[in-house]
Amino acid sequence: MAISVGFVTAVWLAAVSRWIVRDAVVPWDSKNQFYAFFRFLSATLRAGEWPFWNPYHFGGYPSVADPQSLVFAPVFVAWGMHDPAPTMRAFDLVIFAHLLAGGIAIAIMGWRARWPIPSSVLAAALFMFGGAASGRLQHSGIILSYSLFPVALLLLQLALERRSVSLAIGFAIMAAGVALGRNQTALLLCVLLVAVALAEILGSTQPLRYLRGRSSVLTTMAVAGSALLAVPMLLTLQFAQLSNRPAESLDDALRGSLYPANLATLMVANIFGTHGSYWGPGAATLPEVALTDDSQNYLFVGVVPILLLLWFGIVGGGVWRRGRRLMTCTLAITCLFMLGRYTPFYGLAFRFVPGIDLFRRPTDASFLFGIALAFLVGHSLADYVREGLPRFRPFITGVAASAMIAVVGSAVVFSARTGHALDAAREALVASAVMLVAVSILLSARQRPARIVAATLVTLLGVAELLWWNTASRLNAESRSNYAVLEAPTGAEANAIALLENAIAVDHQRGARPRVEVVGLGGAWQNLAMVRGWEATNGYDPLRIGLYDRLVSPGEENWSAFHRRFPPSFDNYDCTLARALGLSYLVMGQPLDKLPGLRTPPAAELLLPGPPIWIYRLPGAMPRALLYRWSEGDAAGAMQNPSADLSTIDTQMAFDRLISLPSSADPGVVKIDSSSPGSVELVTTSAADSLLVLHDLYYPGWIAEVDGKPAAMLRAALLFRAVVVPAGSHRVAFRFEPIALSNLGAALTGSGRRVTSR
Repeated sequence: MAISVGFVTAVWLAAVSRWIVRDAVVPWDSKNQFYAFFRFLSATLRAGEWPFWNPYHFGGYPSVADPQSLVFAPVFVAWGMHDPAPTMRAFDLVIFAHLLAGGIAIAIMGWRARWPIPSSVLAAALFMFGGAASGRLQHSGIILSYSLFPVALLLLQLALERRSVSLAIGFAIMAAGVALGRNQTALLLCVLLVAVALAEILGSTQPLRYLRGRSSVLTTMAVAGSALLAVPMLLTLQFAQLSNRPAESLDDALRGSLYPANLATLMVANIFGTHGSYWGPGAATLPEVALTDDSQNYLFVGVVPILLLLWFGIVGGGVWRRGRRLMTCTLAITCLFMLGRYTPFYGLAFRFVPGIDLFRRPTDASFLFGIALAFLVGHSLADYVREGLPRFRPFITGVAASAMIAVVGSAVVFSARTGHALDAAREALVASAVMLVAVSILLSARQRPARIVAATLVTLLGVAELLWWNTASRLNAESRSNYAVLEAPTGAEANAIALLENAIAVDHQRGARPRVEVVGLGGAWQNLAMVRGWEATNGYDPLRIGLYDRLVSPGEENWSAFHRRFPPSFDNYDCTLARALGLSYLVMGQPLDKLPGLRTPPAAELLLPGPPIWIYRLPGAMPRALLYRWSEGDAAGAMQNPSADLSTIDTQMAFDRLISLPSSADPGVVKIDSSSPGSVELVTTSAADSLLVLHDLYYPGWIAEVDGKPAAMLRAALLFRAVVVPAGSHRVAFRFEPIALSNLGAALTGSGRRVTSR
């Protein structure tokens, strides 16, 4: 076992070194989204605060409920507690370390199954760097769930085998780590863990006796797992109901299907030009799969694994042996799932399997496909070493070969649509040559010692293919300099940031709390506000608070100015809603008068003329907190009970009622005394009862106190927090307490209500 683990670690080191030598990092979402959240997490923890509410993202954001915030990722939390500004390299190494843990777990399971060392190494390498694990390495949240799966699977097997309660607790922790990804891949991985447990029970000679003998173990798993998952899942479900995406439509989901010809990438890495200029299925070439791209359509594991699976697994019948059937079924089912619209299976799952309709990409099943393939390839190579070549079966050999040729041929035909048929055919011929080499090696060995040597050689060939194509590739590596603004900005970026932060500091000194909007400056700037501590009105995230998203329309991403929309409620940067939000600075990749969709540029002071960066100051921002005269009559028009059904409210009318709130003849004074991500404390002085409106987003879990005593939280004009304060001087506190029993109860009963579009 130690030798296998050592070789797996050596493969991992060789792979990771390719990013380091090239001074590259895992790009796109890994840095633009997850790394930015990691920086917020670290800075908040080091400041002694809980990272549950993020004021630097979309006007305020419930990080505790977002699956992508890393709040429930233990290794990242532990790192963040000791490092206030972790580097991008540190972030990547943590992700890679999770993959290594999964690879080692597979090597240990191979040792337990009496696989020869080459089988364990090849299976682990496939898991760590094959298929979706390479193509979608940027999707850090999915990679974390994927990486923990083999560890959870190993602990499940050991706990049931040894009837160990301590191992059952270990399994519950790892399985909860898988589930806390709270994405479609995590859901499918949890289903597979349940299937493994059921297979262990039903596969025993006496299932009822087996079940009774392990009842304490299974109970421990269920209780411990439920305890770990209850709060995060409740909070995420609460957020989902209040978000811009409470559910997905089947039509949208089907646009995330894997086009069948993409199966050719399993053995021909560059058949669609993935490592150069992609011409395969996707938004540009096939609208019916517009939600896929080159990374999601990439499945490459190499010629050697596919040869082993077809020759020894399918033709030789190894995939149907005892102990392998579940993974064989997983491989088949996930293949059907990935294909989405091209088979009836996914549509049925979407309609009848709970949870599937919350997600939109059938291609997420490619991670499970890769896991099943890794195990079956390990078994297949072990069969070769133990038993030699399988008996020749002309019919099934012909079927397997024909299927392989048909898939590769369909990829060449598709490539012809864009004039790349010869390029695709050339790549297929190179893969065929590699396959001939592997076949020759396997055929040359007759005795077991020679077969071990042959298995070692084909493993080296398979690992070499993975290292060449799948590590530090165009799909998962870019120069660290592309993301330098997130870590150590230089040049024009550093100058722009310094100017902006100096202006914000001056505002803070005079008691103002300005908000910033970043538009059109490329990927690395999208969530820079989280890293720098700017209170931003936008960002990059597929999930937003639904009502805010509807009224403000900041868009899912802001790398391009074309994603910014201007609805009637936010038709310009000088509109009432923009001023109420305190929007004071625009940081842009183009002049304000060139912004798409903005009919008339607002009056704004140009602080920094570009290119490459323009910074504007907007006049007229409202104070973050204001006092209004309070009366029951005004309240009926201006407020909405937080538990009301908001789906029928005309949001424009409700917003107009906010700005018609009467001001007091003696308006009083309100001052923000302290502010942190999860807490705001204010001091008010007024001659009469007043309504304190804090222009921060209302969200379940926020509570209000006046002079240390609980006070009723109100929702001002749908978006903002408010509380009634009596005449005189008072200290008011708003605190975010999402795990309070009152909020968890509301999340459980669904009293937050969904806000729907009209």
